[in-house]
Amino acid sequence: MNKIIMIGGGKGGVGKSMVTMALIDALLTDGENIVVVESDDSNPDIYKAVNKLVPCEICNLDDQSGYIRLGGIIEKGKNACIVVNTAARATSGIVEHSGILADVSKELGRDLVMLWPINRQRDSLELLKTFLDKARGYNETYTVINTYFGPEEKFSRYYIPLTEDEQKDKNRPPKIRERVTGTIIFPELNDLVADKLIDNRLALWTADKSGKLTISERSVLRQFRESAKKTLEVIYGKR
Repeated sequence: MNKIIMIGGGKGGVGKSMVTMALIDALLTDGENIVVVESDDSNPDIYKAVNKLVPCEICNLDDQSGYIRLGGIIEKGKNACIVVNTAARATSGIVEHSGILADVSKELGRDLVMLWPINRQRDSLELLKTFLDKARGYNETYTVINTYFGPEEKFSRYYIPLTEDEQKDKNRPPKIRERVTGTIIFPELNDLVADKLIDNRLALWTADKSGKLTISERSVLRQFRESAKKTLEVIYGKR
């Protein structure tokens, strides 16, 4: 699959790492060649879990030099899907240096895709708005509603209904949910299983045979993997 997939979110605690891990799992299950880039060099959870299993790089994206290096990784990995897990502090860099990734992806004929996990807090949506307002070069942007923070209907700030006047106003500014390519409803993984994965630096696809999980925990993990793979098909299923 000829895509560069960034996982944003702009803050800690929205579930970027779990979304990244589930996407890697889905791509590998689907037979894709991938290169994983971990940009959180201070706490590289994804790198520690998968670097011995798939090609993986650590690339600090705080400044322009990091984006130049990331561009080189993308250019070198021309036959692989590139999955980039961004650090919590990454929004300003993603916006400021989006032109570099836009130029690299355009010249290589590759789609640049953003997955943006959110929780139910206002600042989570404000960071998404900042990205939508200022970043350029992305072919697709998907909001990822992380149901770890509650069912979809609890995300009222994202799903603010249009008033009657707004429905009639053809010149009104679009709501955030109308500005993205689509919305992905990401499943929750039980805390007991998630904690074991994190504590033992386990990848989703190796945890089943690691000996670290009970039978019931393995069952829950398999259900989560299947559900996450299905909900992410909109990304990895599009060639």
